[in-house]
Amino acid sequence: MQKKTKAALVRPAATYANWYRQPSLGIVYICENLEKAGYQVRIFDAYYNGWSDKELTDKILEYGPDILGVSAMTHEVSRVAECAAEIKQQLDIPVVIGGCHVTALPVETLEEFSVFDFGITGEGEKVIVDLADAIVSGAKDFSNVDGVVWRAGSGIVQNKAQASLSGEDLEEIPVNALRQYYPEGKTALAAKEKYYVIFSSRGCPYCCAFCMHVLGNNVRYRSIASVIAEMKYAIEHFGAHTFDFSDEVFLFNNDRTRQLLQAFIDEGLSEIIRWSGLTRANLVTDDLIALAKKAGCFKLEMGVESGDEQVLININKKITVDQVRNAVGIIKKHNIDLGTYYILGHPGETKETIKKTVNLAIELNTNTIAVGIMVPYPGTKVYKMACNKEYGYELVSKDWSKYDKYGGKALAIKGLSYEFMEKWQKKALFLLYLKNYRYGDLFSYIWKRRQAIKYFFKRKIFNQL
Repeated sequence: MQKKTKAALVRPAATYANWYRQPSLGIVYICENLEKAGYQVRIFDAYYNGWSDKELTDKILEYGPDILGVSAMTHEVSRVAECAAEIKQQLDIPVVIGGCHVTALPVETLEEFSVFDFGITGEGEKVIVDLADAIVSGAKDFSNVDGVVWRAGSGIVQNKAQASLSGEDLEEIPVNALRQYYPEGKTALAAKEKYYVIFSSRGCPYCCAFCMHVLGNNVRYRSIASVIAEMKYAIEHFGAHTFDFSDEVFLFNNDRTRQLLQAFIDEGLSEIIRWSGLTRANLVTDDLIALAKKAGCFKLEMGVESGDEQVLININKKITVDQVRNAVGIIKKHNIDLGTYYILGHPGETKETIKKTVNLAIELNTNTIAVGIMVPYPGTKVYKMACNKEYGYELVSKDWSKYDKYGGKALAIKGLSYEFMEKWQKKALFLLYLKNYRYGDLFSYIWKRRQAIKYFFKRKIFNQL
């Protein structure tokens, strides 16, 4: 019997805190497709498991893969390259990178990091199998594999883009690779704080200036039957009771969303599970939120971004402040927890608009908020603005580790110092709790993020030496 080719799929360790500790569904789906094609695959998710860089490297070397697949967002890519280089030095195997950064800068990524032999742009499920098959066969020419950037001699070749996966394609992806995250058994996700992460659609039809869409702007839906089947599988095999829908927008105001929510009710799921997901202020209506609540919704999240109307226009958010207030009021009315997101440093931002944003966050008084400082991620309109010095923007670094909403300094804005934005970033978080008399929530917020706070404190002291 021929030995199966071993593939390792890698997600790097957290930079300073694994706040969003959940499985990477992109890696899971790639794993499932490779396994279906006959490969032996293991996921090494250092972020999820809390491993250090050394622990991650040691575990991969012990496994001894024939192909190394890594995924990286922009702020992770340099560390991922270092990890891959250490593996490659000892095992001399091909390294494939996927994710946001290489999708945005395909040729540039391979030019900058010699350790990467191949890059996959966009969705990777089908491409990875075609590429792995070509690698295993000993191919020297990869020009027929769409969606790949590769090294041809001393040059780099970018193939034509792959076609986006259709809704039918999504139906063919099995769901059992989550066993690499969750040990099968009714107790795997039984703890109150544990949840099962799931997609019901891919893509986002909106084009916000700060966002990079790896999955494209065309929304493709899984069938309602397949979503229900996966939820029942998770309940039966892992004891799941809470589901987090990781769609870029889950709660659309359309017939398909209503049919899915009604199916939760008709199938009896709403009686035994609860779920969370993302929505938008312009999509929220009283009847939709009432149905969501009935179907088991306990938490929603929503990007507000700014409290200034002109800034919202500048970033092409396609919402208004009044729509935000209306949406928050409706969601609170139905006793659904709400988390809101804000960014400081938008195109056209001023000290006054930043204060308006912070004041709006305090006024809305949602259960949680996240306030980031603008990052010019490659592949976004903001990145192009920074490269062209529009809106007073200037790209000041291509040290990718600085492309972080918390403590990164890749972007300079005329008339707005980074220190000013950092001050108001902190004020937003503290004033939300203090002005709304939520002292216990403030303590809880600080306690949960103590590791990150310690990291930033040490880094600030070090930078001042």
